[in-house]
Amino acid sequence: MSPSPHFWRPPALPFFEGRRATGSLSCYAPHTHDSFSIGVVDGGHSVFTLADRSEPIFPGDVILVQAGDVHSCNPADLQRWSYRMFHLDTNWLAALLAQTPATCGLLARMPSQVVRSPEALQWLDRMTHALEHGHPDLQSEVIRCLQQVMRACADACAPAQHGDAPEDDGLQRAHDYLLAHCRDRVSLATLAELAGTSRYQVIRQFRRRFGLTPHALQLDMRIRQARTLLQRGASTVHAALDTGFADQSHFHRAFKSRVAATPLQYRRA
Repeated sequence: MSPSPHFWRPPALPFFEGRRATGSLSCYAPHTHDSFSIGVVDGGHSVFTLADRSEPIFPGDVILVQAGDVHSCNPADLQRWSYRMFHLDTNWLAALLAQTPATCGLLARMPSQVVRSPEALQWLDRMTHALEHGHPDLQSEVIRCLQQVMRACADACAPAQHGDAPEDDGLQRAHDYLLAHCRDRVSLATLAELAGTSRYQVIRQFRRRFGLTPHALQLDMRIRQARTLLQRGASTVHAALDTGFADQSHFHRAFKSRVAATPLQYRRA
């Protein structure tokens, strides 16, 4: 059994959530975040999977994940590993980076990837120390560290590959409908009608465009909403029911497979 993760959600940092896992064996199902995420490997090694591409990650590696990108990180060869993860509100982070010409627009140009930057690692270590030991001005210290981390990562990472802008087509409308109604039962027939295709094709097209099938994406959307409810103090029962889970065991399994913590562990953080 993996040790329980430790979460940071300081009241002074409403735009921020962090976690530390030590000696973990927990595995993640492919999932997404509403936030921009920064991870760092502290021990052991793992495999970072982004869409259909996988690569090994090792101590000192920094992982960047854009909001909405389907990904997972799982221990290699069932060995224990240790890591930290920081989730940042995308609107807040974009506004922060827009304050200086050197980083303005940086968030949109920074793709999900593995970055090897000793400078970024040093600033992440400094931020972790402030969180663990209580900095007298925690908000200012975390903001300063994040600015330096993003600058260091921008210098080290590969630029985003910009393709054609996605069309506002039926498939996107089906996705947006699913997000708006993810707590309800949404049939494939409804999504297919919105997308202007067949039920069989809508599954394939969702997988190709969004990285998950409609069913898996709906579960992921529900868990993201459940995390928000638990952060605000909702009970695990209320969070499950409010996000469309009538079965508590199903909610528990789906939550743990995407968060690597039980709903109760996450709430108590």
